[in-house]
Amino acid sequence: MNKLLWVLLCVGCTASASAFPKDRLIDSLEGAYAVEDDARKRVDILLNLKDLTDSSGDEMFYTRRLFSEARAVGDPFAAGASLGSLASYYIARPEAADSLEIVLREVEPLLEGSSMEGLPAYYRMVDVARRIQVAGTEEAVRLSQNYVDSIRSCPPRTIYEEASQLFLKGIAAYKLGSAEGKMHMERGLPYWVDEMALLPKMKPTARRNFHANLITCLISVYGSKGDRDALVRTADDYLAMLDSYYLDPEVARRRPYIPKEMSYLTCYYAMCTSPLIERRQAQVYYDRYRRFVEDSQSEDNMLLDKYWFYLISVSYYEHWGDYDKAMSYNDSLILISRPNGLSAQLADMYVRRAQFYERMGHYKEACRAYSDVIGVRDSLSSQQYARRVGELEVRYGLDKAERDRALLLAQKRRNMLWFIVVILVFAIIAVVYLWRNLSHIKRLQNKLRIESHRALESDRLKRDFMGSMSHEIRTPLNAINGFAELIAEGGLSKEESSEFAQIIRDNTQLFTALINDMLEVSQLDNTLEELPRTPMDICQIIRTEVERLPQKEGVEYRTDFAEPEIVVPLHRGYVTELIRELLKNAVKFTPAGSVTIACSRVENGMLTISVTDTGCGIGEADAEKVFERFYKADPFAQGLGLGLSLCRLIAEKSGGKIRLDTSYTRGARFVVVLAV
Repeated sequence: MNKLLWVLLCVGCTASASAFPKDRLIDSLEGAYAVEDDARKRVDILLNLKDLTDSSGDEMFYTRRLFSEARAVGDPFAAGASLGSLASYYIARPEAADSLEIVLREVEPLLEGSSMEGLPAYYRMVDVARRIQVAGTEEAVRLSQNYVDSIRSCPPRTIYEEASQLFLKGIAAYKLGSAEGKMHMERGLPYWVDEMALLPKMKPTARRNFHANLITCLISVYGSKGDRDALVRTADDYLAMLDSYYLDPEVARRRPYIPKEMSYLTCYYAMCTSPLIERRQAQVYYDRYRRFVEDSQSEDNMLLDKYWFYLISVSYYEHWGDYDKAMSYNDSLILISRPNGLSAQLADMYVRRAQFYERMGHYKEACRAYSDVIGVRDSLSSQQYARRVGELEVRYGLDKAERDRALLLAQKRRNMLWFIVVILVFAIIAVVYLWRNLSHIKRLQNKLRIESHRALESDRLKRDFMGSMSHEIRTPLNAINGFAELIAEGGLSKEESSEFAQIIRDNTQLFTALINDMLEVSQLDNTLEELPRTPMDICQIIRTEVERLPQKEGVEYRTDFAEPEIVVPLHRGYVTELIRELLKNAVKFTPAGSVTIACSRVENGMLTISVTDTGCGIGEADAEKVFERFYKADPFAQGLGLGLSLCRLIAEKSGGKIRLDTSYTRGARFVVVLAV
């Protein structure tokens, strides 16, 4: 397996094998894309460009464009094809975990029922597995235990989620064994065998991806156990699955340039060099891989198999002691790698060449080969030293120029210093005299300014209050008065009387709510102490408030909890009021889309609650104004403008704060952080 890792690290050396025909084809496709008006044909061209630029610097450029246009035309095959590169990009950057989840949620509805179904579940699994695998031993054990605990109350909803859980359970079992000093992958085998049974039920692309993850683990486990039959059976099933996938009509038609070699490489490499496999059987796998390479060498297929074929051939013949052929393929590797310049991989190839001569007993040739190794390594060292010397010379020149400049500045500053000292002496005397006289005036002016500001603010609040109250109270009172008179006059049917009575009750409740908001603000303003606290399940409170929200056509209510239960000490009444006001505000300004409330507890003893909507949003200029009393961005909107002001009062009295997340631009997101 160590050799296989070394093989995979050499991918950077292979780009020259088919650069020119690939570049011409890419230029041709880019020209076709530029003049194509049909949206679906543009998606097909982008899909080919994405496959042709796989593992290059342009891959993400075409991938992002493909993802966007495929979603726009509703093409699940193309959107799923772009998902792999996007997920790999975000998974390699832990700080972009939110971006990965956003992408998966956006594309998941489109992929359901298509041949790409199940990919979001797969990439979520890969994200968790990578975080466990790259962590240190103690951190990996902690992450594994957290994952096992988290899924106990989360039964899988689909076979893809079930397969993900089985794979990660196997990884967790293997990692948790490290806490007991048992670093054997066999502990994950029962889970992986169960996952294998689910593969035939999956859609083709998800099956290929899940199977590819499994094959690496199973080959390692069966190899360490010495179970040759299981190893051969597992490899043959995997290779047959790959052959079937790449012959699928849709894949063959829409992705003629899809990179195939890496899918086969791990399996063929292991089977050609495994000590469990007999020479004759290993020869069969090697011949199959050679035929795979030969069949892939047409002009319309951009595989880089020549490099990988030489590399596997070297390892294959070295493993079976045929050093003459191993050296021939190693020389071919040197020949195609040398034009890329000197590198550590090229030096290793020269070392292998010398070792082959030595093992064959050709010591004279081995000496010459080792001399070549020394020459290559000396050239590498010379290049590195020359580059380092050049950098140091440039740095020395810059430092010398900087030093001369500093000396000139120092001389000028010394001359200026004496002049400034004399001026400062006189200035200090004058400043002290003026300061003593002006300090008293400034204190008086400051007091006057504060009082003037208070008076103006009080006057503004009074005007806002009277304006809002005159409108907001008059509306329900007029309705109550009007419908009460209609009922009093009589002559109404039973249904009309019932309807008018309900309108009176609704407006009475609205009037009562306005008065209650004013009373709550007044009470909190006059409260000097922190609010009393009792332990409560904040998740349950949120669920209750979400259930109480009125159903609104075209608006979806969502919850996102870091844990099923989050028990914290808070004031139940006011925290409930805080959540209720934020949800009411979000629903009011969201005509269509979703309202999402999330809750999580961070390690520094703080509780975070966020309410996100896809409504009209709030400008950055109003980010603080919306928390002022009686302020309304839309003066014609219903309400006194006290809701968000009340939320800020509750947050501050609870030892926390509330803010508008101005980085979120698809609506409005309010974030509350409370000390618990």
